[in-house]
Amino acid sequence: MRKAAGFGAALCALLLLPAVARAHYGIADGGLISGLMHPVFGLDHLLAMICVGVVSVQLGGHNIWRIPVAFVAAMIAGGVAGILRPRLGPLFPVDLGIAASVLVLGLAIAVAHRAMSPWPITAMVLFFGACHGYAHGLEIPAAVSPALYTLGFVISTATLHIFGVIIGEIATMQRWLWTGLRFSGGVVAFIGATFLLQMVQRMA
Repeated sequence: MRKAAGFGAALCALLLLPAVARAHYGIADGGLISGLMHPVFGLDHLLAMICVGVVSVQLGGHNIWRIPVAFVAAMIAGGVAGILRPRLGPLFPVDLGIAASVLVLGLAIAVAHRAMSPWPITAMVLFFGACHGYAHGLEIPAAVSPALYTLGFVISTATLHIFGVIIGEIATMQRWLWTGLRFSGGVVAFIGATFLLQMVQRMA
């Protein structure tokens, strides 16, 4: 159990390190580098996208590629909606959806297993992917190179999913690693709950 707790603590520390400097990476150049860095230096984006990869391994089978692909596809659709926002008018407050994604996906890691139906988690991944994409889409019109910025955050998102898959696969090697992974999911869910509470307080 100590090994599992230690693994969970180490994993959470690893996930938090890239976001210590700042919560979100700016779009100063508005190009490929900004698109690549935005998901990495936004802690909410970072955690959610890694969680997608991890939970896809926990569900197993075709879900290992199906769930990350679903997230990326929904994110692209959400990005288009963000770009078209002036025409569409006010939409769902996606900041709440992004904060909720960290909470829900963290809980998913804590409970997901191969025997359960993948569709509820897939549905949540689609919704949260659209929320993350919409947030990116709102920034794209201000970018110097919208196409490169879009390409950057898609590549970065896919890379984070792959990183999550690697974490999940490593955790399958030892029972204590698997237990530690579930513990880490609980910690991520707690961080997500904190994000969500802060967001609600700002909107109040």
